[in-house]
Amino acid sequence: MGLTMTKWQKGESNLASKSCHRRMTRDLAKNYALSPVEASSLAQKIDEFTQSRRDVIEEGQVLYTAVCKDEPAGKALKDCEMVEVKLTLWNSQELARPGSPEGRRRVLVHRLCWEAFEQGGLLTVEDLAHLLICSTPTVKRIVSVYRKEEVFVPTRGNYRDIGPGTSHKAQAVRLYLKGFLPEEIGRRIGHNIHSVERYLDDFVTVWMGIEDGFSPARLARNTRISEWVIKQYQALAEDYAKDPDYAPMFARLRERMGYLLQKRGPEEGCGIG
Repeated sequence: MGLTMTKWQKGESNLASKSCHRRMTRDLAKNYALSPVEASSLAQKIDEFTQSRRDVIEEGQVLYTAVCKDEPAGKALKDCEMVEVKLTLWNSQELARPGSPEGRRRVLVHRLCWEAFEQGGLLTVEDLAHLLICSTPTVKRIVSVYRKEEVFVPTRGNYRDIGPGTSHKAQAVRLYLKGFLPEEIGRRIGHNIHSVERYLDDFVTVWMGIEDGFSPARLARNTRISEWVIKQYQALAEDYAKDPDYAPMFARLRERMGYLLQKRGPEEGCGIG
């Protein structure tokens, strides 16, 4: 029965596709004075392009047009170069996790902005309000709270204030140094705890490598962590290690390195080489 239903559903899908193709072919021929052959060929190309877009997104994701992050502030949106970005509106883990609507919006604002940024785009407050189905004052309030907590959110309005030298990985480490647990860090920046733990392991590896005299370029080459992120980790280590208030956190990070060395074994060491 299941096999029969699958074949039936596939047949329905094929029929729908053919129907859409015929309708598009008629519209193109009528509205743009194309021959039936030209209209059919163009309709096929459009269908292939649409299908290729469907194939790159997963459940809970959308493709969205954002302003290119290289566009200067103040430039009219209609004159800006745009980029297509893939955004994650929800995933199965988040749906299973209890939380208030406000808390979910807070996580989404951070995640959507960083996803767009890492694909070369910037979202506006209006973009976020549209994606989250809420008001622009709500989005502005969330961004303002993040700013007070020194958690940077790269919207188009504040990207120039943040600068290109900040990543969500460095933010996770900064929050850890300030005393937040990995679980809470994950909730704040919209990442799962496994990702946060990996950022902390990478930070410890880089920190120990810098103490041993390795250059950022060599660390990047041997650890496969980007030099851009390594320099951020280096700045964090230099800034916070000087302050005695953070000595307990660095002591815990040294313990973490001990665990890493045990897990990796003497041959692999800390992964720097």
